[in-house]
Amino acid sequence: MDDHSPRLQLRSLARRLYRRGWMEGTAGNLSMRTAEGLFITASGCPKGSLSLEDILCIPVLEAPFSIGPDDRRPSAETSIHRVLYHIFPETGAVLHVHTVEASLVSDTADPALSLPPLEVLKGLGIADPETRPLLPVFDNDRLVSDIAKKITARLPDPRFPLPALLIRRHGTTVWGRTIAEAVRHLELMEFCLRFLVRKNSLNRDEDMR
Repeated sequence: MDDHSPRLQLRSLARRLYRRGWMEGTAGNLSMRTAEGLFITASGCPKGSLSLEDILCIPVLEAPFSIGPDDRRPSAETSIHRVLYHIFPETGAVLHVHTVEASLVSDTADPALSLPPLEVLKGLGIADPETRPLLPVFDNDRLVSDIAKKITARLPDPRFPLPALLIRRHGTTVWGRTIAEAVRHLELMEFCLRFLVRKNSLNRDEDMR
């Protein structure tokens, strides 16, 4: 198998993100779009020991799909991946991880977060970080299809220029034209979220003095 095949790339990335503590247990899901279809991690598979058989190929558009070997099914959040590929046609990869920081900063009633003017935002396509771009936050509805519908209703929107979104008390989802670009977006977004958590902690310490 080609070292650059979608399955090998996604397996390698899943294990890498697991080691960083971003895909612990069976949490999170990854996908790539190719001419063959949508390669996506199967539901309920430990990301630290993901096998090639745990990555399924399904139609990109909303359509029935075959169950993989040993009754493997695509990620429960497949509808979110599909809708992002539809909304942003240039997208080639979508990554969803569960980090403590994403769960903390999204634990808010606000529909969006204003990000601090950090230099790393330039790597997310923000030419002037002083504009403090908004990051949309979506409710963690019981039905994932409802989350996907809300994403469709709110995106794209010039108020949300980042290639990322949060699901409340759940995790971060990013996308990019290639898997390498999506990984870069994920790393920079998680940097911003860690900054917010630490800044909020410092502010609380100051208030207690």
